[in-house]
Amino acid sequence: MALSQVTVVDTALDLLREGGLPGMSMRTLATRLGVQPSALYWHFPSKQALLTAVAERVLSGVGAVAAGGRAADELRGVGGALRGAVAGVPDGAEIVALGLAAGARNPVAEAVGQVCRRHGLDGREAGLTTALTAYVLGLTIEEQTRHNLAVADPSVPPADFDARFADGLDALLAGVAPDSA
Repeated sequence: MALSQVTVVDTALDLLREGGLPGMSMRTLATRLGVQPSALYWHFPSKQALLTAVAERVLSGVGAVAAGGRAADELRGVGGALRGAVAGVPDGAEIVALGLAAGARNPVAEAVGQVCRRHGLDGREAGLTTALTAYVLGLTIEEQTRHNLAVADPSVPPADFDARFADGLDALLAGVAPDSA
């Protein structure tokens, strides 16, 4: 198998799905790919650069939201798409948060921008993107951390994160567009 950025990111995602962040080291990744760790640095200058690329891949599942609903409903769809994308990878929310902090492209900003333009919410894109991204990542980090704790300690009580997500998203979006909400 030829080593490429795509192959490295694909394999890193496989490792993350198997063991989360603790199971994904550059050494483990290199072993899985059958190369020396130094070969990875030809494609990514650091583990952070690799995780940023992984974050962008995870975020690639967040696309434009179908038009036609109310602004709050369309933004709820963006939030749901983001949650679905990051929840699909163990520690995915943490990886995406790290990637965004390092400059990963955030398709949530593009989707929120489209919704804002459709609904006359000019000037609110940045704030709504920040609020929506931070809310979804924060809650999903808590959910994924609780899952990790429950695996190690079955006495950790369960929590209904689906209901919490829906309630929090409703509260966050309650004042988005009062005239069309």
